[in-house]
Amino acid sequence: MAILLMTAPIPAEPYRAALHALAPDVPVWTAEEDHDPLAVELLLAWQMKPGLATRYPRLRVVCSVGAGVDKLLAGIDLPAALPVTRSIDPGQHQQMAQYVVACTLAHTRELARYAVQQAQARWQRHPVRPAAQCRVGILGLGAVGQAIARAFVPLGYPVAGWSRSRQTLADVQSFAGDAALPALLAQTDVLVCALPLTAATKGLLHRQHLRLLPQGAYIINLGRGEQLVEADLQALLDNGHLAGAALDVFEHEPPPPENWVWLHPKVRATPHIAGEVSRAVVAQQALEALQHARAGLPQPRAANRSSGY
Repeated sequence: MAILLMTAPIPAEPYRAALHALAPDVPVWTAEEDHDPLAVELLLAWQMKPGLATRYPRLRVVCSVGAGVDKLLAGIDLPAALPVTRSIDPGQHQQMAQYVVACTLAHTRELARYAVQQAQARWQRHPVRPAAQCRVGILGLGAVGQAIARAFVPLGYPVAGWSRSRQTLADVQSFAGDAALPALLAQTDVLVCALPLTAATKGLLHRQHLRLLPQGAYIINLGRGEQLVEADLQALLDNGHLAGAALDVFEHEPPPPENWVWLHPKVRATPHIAGEVSRAVVAQQALEALQHARAGLPQPRAANRSSGY
């Protein structure tokens, strides 16, 4: 039994250390190291190239180092019976909620405006925007979206969420299905994307949808970069329809140095740091997945191939 790591561009060594701490006798290799393909039973990865799985005839399970599995399911030649699992860490959900709340507060309390005044040694107060007048709309009401919604409710922000099927959350207005998306957008001042990347969500935030947001709306994307059409966002920022955006994910990561997002005055760009799954949690859940696979048991964190997450 052995484990193969394919975590690039995320460094592999922290995962190796976490796995060795729990299972010191199990060999853990990276694809660049000499290893025995016949010994590999678990692949722990962020993404994988097509055809890779066929090199490991005894592979029992593929585990994602994160909650998203889109880059793994893109390997369309994965055997149908080979389970693909997600890493689920409540601590990551909390971090992502913190990120969204921080960006929203910075926007609604105009902290960037006061930073400019500080640099000018200018003492000037401005009216505070009441939280009740800043409506938060969350795309995706899975574990991450629900954590974000719960974080906003005690702060006084009206919260609504949109998902494929209707969810019931205390003090959160629920919208479900494609037909309900325009209504959610029309009443949203801060739009948060916390969706998984699927064929249905790729490019979902395009010009036509973004224009449905009220004048001066703000965008926060921590789902996947491919869900937001960056050129359309830029156009709506430049013409004044949108007030700003906080982007933690991008169409291409990292964006090239010449990409407009780095220097745009209305964009807060962060390097995919909104939330991080604990390496210890990843290692523990990966080893549990292997135990389940060896015993022929269902995987508790299995991705649904048909839904894409």
